[in-house]
Amino acid sequence: MSDKTRIQTLINSLDELPTLPSVFFTVNKMLSDPRTSAIDIGNAISLDQVMASKVLKLANSSFYGFTSRVNTIPHAVAVLGFSSTKNVVLTTSVISTLNLKARIKGFSLADFWKHSAAVGTIAKLIANEGYPQKREEAFVAGLLHDIGKLILAICAPELFAETIKLAISKNCLFLDVEKDVVGISHPEIVGHISNKWNLPEEISEVIVNHHKSIDYENAHIMLTAIVQLADVLARGLQFGHPCDYSMPVIGDDVLDLIKITPKKLDKILDDSYESLQNSMVFINPD
Repeated sequence: MSDKTRIQTLINSLDELPTLPSVFFTVNKMLSDPRTSAIDIGNAISLDQVMASKVLKLANSSFYGFTSRVNTIPHAVAVLGFSSTKNVVLTTSVISTLNLKARIKGFSLADFWKHSAAVGTIAKLIANEGYPQKREEAFVAGLLHDIGKLILAICAPELFAETIKLAISKNCLFLDVEKDVVGISHPEIVGHISNKWNLPEEISEVIVNHHKSIDYENAHIMLTAIVQLADVLARGLQFGHPCDYSMPVIGDDVLDLIKITPKKLDKILDDSYESLQNSMVFINPD
């Protein structure tokens, strides 16, 4: 099979991926209306039993740390706030949609999501130090940064397994060999499906650019830099498995942009383990 044919076959498979649950699109649309209330959002989420259960579970989890019990979906929306509710619905929708049909040799879905959760967790901790208004988005972008790999695993499991095997044998990044094996990279895969899934622009842009050099004209440059650093730190702490055993190189431009001090970095590393345990509620099945 030629490279062109292989790539086109994969893109055709991407087109056949299911869309995200309808509740995600409903909630997104409602949140764009300033007249929407927490009760309205809660009622919309309540129509999807799986989503409602997840929202309640998250609202009562240690991740958000509310002191009183949350018993209803409208109450959950009220205490989470619209931004966090939107992010919960997004992450839950994506994770529930990306289901592997069979085991793949050399790949652990649990370890993949643990690494993803670690990147999200550390990204939120980094953002909290100097970019707190975007800490929720940093978590979501970090959690979802590698979904292109999982989409590849679903659409082309044999190519995915071959890429992992080659990356490990060459002791290099998954990214460094997937162009040769697959024809396109996992960030590019997300670029192909972002419109179909109606992913928020800033989340999509971070995912697509999380392995690229810093572009100072990128509107979401800070989030991208935060996720790049979080990915390296998660790998260094060996939280989960990102499909290879290598380490991306972080440029000085990333560190200069984030302006993280050694003292703050030590604090982030110290806090990361406990924070990761709290964030596992996002990826653990109900």
